Amino acid sequence: MAASLARIWENVLDWEHLPWLHRDTFAAIRPLVTSREGWCAAVDLQGGSEPLVIEVVLERAAMRYHTRTLEGPGAGTDIVTVLTPADAGRTRVDVAFHLPEVDPAAVAALGAFYRTVYAKLWDEDEAMMIRRQAVLDGAPAPACREVVVGDLRRRFVPVCPHLGGPLEDAPVTDGCVTCPWHGYRFDLRTGRSADGRGLTLRMA
Repeated sequence: MAASLARIWENVLDWEHLPWLHRDTFAAIRPLVTSREGWCAAVDLQGGSEPLVIEVVLERAAMRYHTRTLEGPGAGTDIVTVLTPADAGRTRVDVAFHLPEVDPAAVAALGAFYRTVYAKLWDEDEAMMIRRQAVLDGAPAPACREVVVGDLRRRFVPVCPHLGGPLEDAPVTDGCVTCPWHGYRFDLRTGRSADGRGLTLRMA
């Protein structure tokens, strides 16, 4: 991964991005427990399958974390991810899938499915982490974006004040722009939060 260990730990704890950045895989998430060492949440997958309860537990000293399915399809699954820093900005990621009671005849197909899904998720996460690091490193903000809201013409800096998400092409609906990373919404008439989360968009 072209991401530092700090960005990866940040990403692992960021349950909120799952139904937004990974909208093809996750439909919704409802946190049950969150802490600096992990989280547990009820998760709806795309396709209408039965909801899951997923637990993520960090073992920072061992440089690994567990993603366990506690309830729903695949209950008992433990996905173990091991992180090895390659240098200041790159991290090796090794993932092992431990699945309960799998028919030996289905192992190859199930393994291929998990590898495909996880490769897609990590590719999406990597792009987010690269941009997030660039924002933290002080990369120049993209050119201001101009939109028309009712009779008003508004210009704003297309960077989400939450974690630096890209608003250059983010949809504008009913005068509000929505960040594609975490779903934060901002009223373009004022720049203020439109979802009660208290952040303010930088207007130009």
